[in-house]
Amino acid sequence: MTLSADKITSGAAYGSSAGVVADGILNWLSPAEWSALGVLAGIVVALLTLLINWYYKRKATLAQIRAFQRLSRLSGSAEE
Repeated sequence: MTLSADKITSGAAYGSSAGVVADGILNWLSPAEWSALGVLAGIVVALLTLLINWYYKRKATLAQIRAFQRLSRLSGSAEE
């Protein structure tokens, strides 16, 4: 693949426009506001992680309980 002048200039134009947009977004809030936003985002991510872990641990625990109940029924019927 060869680089032509039009591909280089297009890439530079897109890159500089993306940089201007990113600069506008980053300067939209003050550093203190970004810090507060980061703390809030961390709390939200931690709560989501807690809920997801709770859901899957409960699901695994219920599966183990059902397996132990099936096993006890099978071993109980074999003893009779």
